Amino acid sequence: MWQLLVDGASNQKGAGVGAVIITLDGTLLEQAITLGFPTSNNKAEYEALLIGMCLAKELSIKKLAIYSDFQLITNQASSGYMVKHPRMILYLNKVQELLKVFLTFVIQQVPRAENAHADTWASLESTLGTQFRCSIPVEHLDRPSIEEMEPNDT
Repeated sequence: MWQLLVDGASNQKGAGVGAVIITLDGTLLEQAITLGFPTSNNKAEYEALLIGMCLAKELSIKKLAIYSDFQLITNQASSGYMVKHPRMILYLNKVQELLKVFLTFVIQQVPRAENAHADTWASLESTLGTQFRCSIPVEHLDRPSIEEMEPNDT
């Protein structure tokens, strides 16, 4: 199975997500995206999951193991936890719709240490030093991946 590691981060400086796909031969495909909208950690984690899954879909991956260090999201996505907040329900619905693309998938929580690579991309601005030499695409997402509800539904 191909592997997808995802992480989201939100703080006073802003928010970002990281997604790392590990191919069958061990090649790393890395994505870092800054989020241009106010968001919570939970929403940033869902954005990371959705972005990673969309990337896997674009690559026509059919068997995918998804890893995140965020227990709430992994349990919600694998139907272990109930979702009550209307916005989180929209995120979860979009995840479940995207999961239909994959013939086989697993979603697992991993310890933070095992998800450090995706965490690095999610925390790009504060983590990378000048000695890091790599050309990576950094994109900007102007609005959430889900349809907007009423203005006060955060």
